Amino acid sequence: MKRAATLFCFFLFIYLVDFILVSPCPETSTGSCIGDTMENLVGVNIVNSEPCSAWVTEESISSGTSSRTYSWEYKSHSWQLTLPLDDELYESYKARTRNRDYDLFASDPYDDWLIKEIADSLISLSKACGLEESEIPGFCVSFVQSLNYTSDLQSSGYEQYPRFPYETLYEGGGDCEDTAILSVALLQEIGCDVVLLELPEHMALGVKCNPEQKGRSFEYESHNYYYYLETTGTDWHIGEIPEEYEGQPVRVVPVSRRPKINLDFKAQCKYSRTEGIVDVSVTAINVGSEKAENITFYVALQAKDQLSFWDEIESSPVVIEPEGVYNYTAKGLKIPAGEEFRIYVQAFGENFVSEDVTSDWARI
Repeated sequence: MKRAATLFCFFLFIYLVDFILVSPCPETSTGSCIGDTMENLVGVNIVNSEPCSAWVTEESISSGTSSRTYSWEYKSHSWQLTLPLDDELYESYKARTRNRDYDLFASDPYDDWLIKEIADSLISLSKACGLEESEIPGFCVSFVQSLNYTSDLQSSGYEQYPRFPYETLYEGGGDCEDTAILSVALLQEIGCDVVLLELPEHMALGVKCNPEQKGRSFEYESHNYYYYLETTGTDWHIGEIPEEYEGQPVRVVPVSRRPKINLDFKAQCKYSRTEGIVDVSVTAINVGSEKAENITFYVALQAKDQLSFWDEIESSPVVIEPEGVYNYTAKGLKIPAGEEFRIYVQAFGENFVSEDVTSDWARI
């Protein structure tokens, strides 16, 4: 993943230009808001044009690399963002497990460089073009709102298939959780206090605002109010909630860097008339966005009362980086013949909630 990201960074160029295209966006007047502060960007201009539909276009750059140009409307102006995207890097994201919490897609560290480039460019352009500080979050989200809506079933064949921000950008859109995840990543990068809002069949963005903000909000951890912001479809503003979601229960999901361990194991057993000997091979994957510190594996043969153990082994502590995989084998666990037991595996450490898995009950 890191090698592919480094390769992609070499090709990365980001430019923001106003929408200078033929019909249906006729040009009415042209001006420039490029100043000395914009010299680090390539071809940043603004054109005052008639409103037009948002869309995503694709163009091949070289073998394995193509650009996506995202076009959208905000504040009566048209905007473009063009990114080169790497096929190999996209495939590496697709190969990663979906078995992780939604917030971990948003806080994934491996696309930080891309999110920062996009956020920095949008901020620089918005300031140079005279947008108020309070308008910058809405401007950033307007880019995400313009992306194509595609259901998970239609695009992936699965009922639920959350995407990393890179995948959403590569595919030119996604469904509600994909655009909410991308929006959270962008707004956190520009310093906003944001959360995911999870509804029974929907997901949106929550933005912490001043008390005078109007609209629908949700309290989290005593007097922290996050205002609803829809990320699917255009022209939604902070505090506006679609009518079909009014009155539905909402779970506030904070987004921060944290480790998360997925555990799995396989066991082999040898037995005699008097006892069984069990070897347990444990696989741990850190699907979180932060390294797991001093993680220790505890492997035991649990007795039927679930309070005592026939035998147990504990590993030495290790560190697992995000997306890192660690294999540990506990050998020679003993169980008396004829006794019922199950395999119990636990991972615990300094900076994450412990995880445990068990087998079915068995008898030798």
